Amino acid sequence: MWLIVIIIVVVIGAIFLARKASMPVENKTQEFLKTQQNRSKDDVSGRSLPPPFPMGSTRRKDVNKLAPKRIFRLDYDCAHDFDSYPFEIVGESHYQSNISRFAVKREGKGCFTEVEARIVRELNNSHDKNACRVDINGLTVGYFPRNNAESWVKLLGRLNMPNNSEVYVKAVIVGGGSKDHSFGVRLDIPSRVANSAKYIKEA
Repeated sequence: MWLIVIIIVVVIGAIFLARKASMPVENKTQEFLKTQQNRSKDDVSGRSLPPPFPMGSTRRKDVNKLAPKRIFRLDYDCAHDFDSYPFEIVGESHYQSNISRFAVKREGKGCFTEVEARIVRELNNSHDKNACRVDINGLTVGYFPRNNAESWVKLLGRLNMPNNSEVYVKAVIVGGGSKDHSFGVRLDIPSRVANSAKYIKEA
């Protein structure tokens, strides 16, 4: 009889001890699950994720448009043309008043006034996305012909020059010998724009 009681007591004690020993494991398991749950919340809330692309920041495709303005010079040696100032621009008839400010008239002869001109892309031109404007002392005097403007833009890209680059060149004002002859402007750059690459240097 006493033997049976002792066996029952031993069995009950063993069960109690076994349950007590398993409790830390369950607690650790619960603690691990709780940690994982909190970590998932952190991920969702964005604290452990990369920050979003900031509003108003510059995308890669806009970097070239917003790059700092750079100044270049093009000094041509006429190696590809027979005459100096071989490049003819267009649209001068619309800017005669601007051109006449710089033209030095010769008595009984047409004008031949050497000046410095600036070539810039007109990025906001709604008629031609490749429009290239020619200025003298900040005043517009004409534009590149459309096909030459396209070649010039390609050249800028090939030379990794920003879209807002300014290129200064030698130019000459011609014409104006009489009321019937308006002024024109010619540039001292290759008549074939692609040949300009090796002559462009940063100022």
